[in-house]
Amino acid sequence: MTFPDPGHVNGFYLSQFLGTAGWAKRDRHANHPLEGLDPDAASDLDFLASLLFPVLDGLNEAQDAALARTWAYALEEFDDRDLGWFLLGQLPIAPASPRLFLGELAKRLYPTGLPPADAQARRLDQPHDSLFDLRLAEN
Repeated sequence: MTFPDPGHVNGFYLSQFLGTAGWAKRDRHANHPLEGLDPDAASDLDFLASLLFPVLDGLNEAQDAALARTWAYALEEFDDRDLGWFLLGQLPIAPASPRLFLGELAKRLYPTGLPPADAQARRLDQPHDSLFDLRLAEN
């Protein structure tokens, strides 16, 4: 799939990215690094960020731009119910405030900040659209 237009955001990109930590696909009989994670504890947010940094570093330019743009839009425009929906099943327990959790995690993963949120972006939440299939259009 080619890179979506700059006005396209998809909340499922957040879910797919957080899913790379593997909680949803864990073997229920084996220990998992996220076992016992408290998403409201700063030290556990640091730990989660350390698990996600290699994935973030491995994203291509189109994937990174789409994720950062969606993240910024989500924090600005999604309500807590929607934010919670995109976190559903990706963590052992839900954070008390999905907005605060995602904001604090973004600060760790994007220390220079997320791009400005575009309130005019088109929200197209398509669960079958994969962040990991995005590529830049070849000119």
